[in-house]
Amino acid sequence: MEEEPTIDLEKNENAEKTPEPEKEEPKQWPGKPKKKKSVLRKILGWLVYIAIIVAMVYYTPKLLSEWLGTDSPIAAITSGSMWPALKKGDLVLVKAVKQDEIAVGDIVVYTNKQGFTIHRIIEIKGEKIITKGDANNISDTPIMFKDIVGKTLEWGSGKPIRIPEMGYISIWVNSKRNSK
Repeated sequence: MEEEPTIDLEKNENAEKTPEPEKEEPKQWPGKPKKKKSVLRKILGWLVYIAIIVAMVYYTPKLLSEWLGTDSPIAAITSGSMWPALKKGDLVLVKAVKQDEIAVGDIVVYTNKQGFTIHRIIEIKGEKIITKGDANNISDTPIMFKDIVGKTLEWGSGKPIRIPEMGYISIWVNSKRNSK
């Protein structure tokens, strides 16, 4: 029996070698060195950025006011009375409501001697509305519909739309304002 010859490619000088890829140098346009931004251009960029932020801070509440139909479209949660639905530091959106649009279970924002309160409606007795914080043991003093600023904007699931931690900015600003 005749054996077939084996070919060792590493030792075979006739085998084709694949060339190694050459490293490409980054292309630079001839005669144009890389430019650094001028100081004026950097300052102008920062001024535009700051102007956009200021415009957002100033106009967002105004636009939300129009869209949600209330003078107070944003509210910060300042205590743990609505835990676990709302946590201290949450920011919620508030929309205006008509009397026939509120129901037991809605989270409403209403005015009182201390300012605003955000609690859930637990009972409606004619003109009187009784609220309670989810984490509280007792209900609040009954309020009238005229005291209600609005109710929290909700997701389709019925849970309030909240922006965690953003309310701390409002809490901090109000604490500085009240300390003067």
